[in-house]
Amino acid sequence: MKYSTFIALIVAILLSMVVSKIIYFGFTPNYAADIFNKQAFKSRLDHDVYQYRVLSKAMLYAVDDWLGKDMPAQGADARILINTNNGSQRFYLAFYYLNALFLILTAILTVLLVDLPDAFTFSAAEKTLITFLVPITIGITQFTVACYDVSSYFFQLLILYIFLRFNHRQFWGTMIAVCALLIVSTTNRESSALSVSIIAVLLLTQYGFVRKSLIAIAAMAVCFLATYVALRILVVDPQHLHIVNIQMGNLLIDTNAMGLFFWLLFFYLPMAMAGEAENRWLIGLYFLFSLPYILTCLKDGVMWEVRLYIPLLLGSLFLSKLYVSAHVLRITSLIGDLKALFQKNTAASHNR
Repeated sequence: MKYSTFIALIVAILLSMVVSKIIYFGFTPNYAADIFNKQAFKSRLDHDVYQYRVLSKAMLYAVDDWLGKDMPAQGADARILINTNNGSQRFYLAFYYLNALFLILTAILTVLLVDLPDAFTFSAAEKTLITFLVPITIGITQFTVACYDVSSYFFQLLILYIFLRFNHRQFWGTMIAVCALLIVSTTNRESSALSVSIIAVLLLTQYGFVRKSLIAIAAMAVCFLATYVALRILVVDPQHLHIVNIQMGNLLIDTNAMGLFFWLLFFYLPMAMAGEAENRWLIGLYFLFSLPYILTCLKDGVMWEVRLYIPLLLGSLFLSKLYVSAHVLRITSLIGDLKALFQKNTAASHNR
C-alpha cells in the first residue's frame, strides 16, 4: 500500500468518526426522529415500503442486543425524550454505532476507489477533496435518521469497486460477485437499483453493445427484480398497507424547495468537476438509467430529506473523473456521428 493511500485511509476513518460524533451528539436529529425505542421504531418501520428493508433492521436489532449486555433498554437523555416518549438511550446508540461503522466503511471504499490504477483521473488535490466531501456530505444528510441509508452507500461503492477492480481480469467471476452483492443490497434498500444503472453504463461504454455486456446487464436486472419481488411476496403486513402519495404541488413548500436546490447544487458539482465532455455525458446517461428512482423520489419522496440524492451524487462523483480514453463506446463520438448524419441528410433533402 502506498504511503499516501495509508494516510488517506487514516484521515477517512478519523473524519468519519468525528462527523458521526458531531451529528449524533453535537446535534440531536429532530426530523422524523420519533423512532428512538424499539417499539416506536417497529410501529413506524415495520410496514409500508420500510418493511422490505430487512437487512438493515436486522443489523440495527443486533447492535441493540449487543449493547443490551451492558445497558438497560429504558432511560434516555432529555434531548432524546423530546423526540420519542419513553425513548431509549441504548436504541439511539444502536443507530449511532451502526451508521458510524458504515460511514467509516464507505469512506474507506472512497479512498480505495479514487486510488484505483487506470480507473480515474483524479488529481492529488481532488482525491483529498473527495475523501473529505463524501463523509461530511453523508453526515449532514443524517438529520433524517435511518438505519438503511449509510449501509446502502457502502454497498453501492463496494459493488462499483469490485467491478472496476476485477472485471478486466475475471469478467464473469466479477459479475457473479456483483449480482450476489446486488441481492444482499436490495434486502437493505431499493436504491440498489442505482448500482444496476452505473454498472450498466460502465459495461456499455467499456465493451459496447456486445453479448457479454447485454447478458451481464440482464443478469443484474433479474437479480434486482427477483429480490425486489420476492421481498414483497414473503414480507406481508396487510394491517398496515398504505400507499404514500405526495402531490407534486408539495414540491413548492419551502423545505422541499430547499431540497430541490440541494439536488441541483450537487448535480452541478460533479458536472463542474468532469474531466471531459464524455464524463458529463456519462453522468447524464447514469441519470437517464436512474429515472425510475428519480421519478419515485419526486412523486413519493420528501425533497427535504436530501439523503435521497446521495446515491446519485456518489455515482456522479466517480463518473466525473472516470478514465474514458480506453472505452470502446464514446457517447461524444456517437453524438458527433448522429449530427453529421443529420446534417448530411438535411443537405441532401435541400439539394433535391
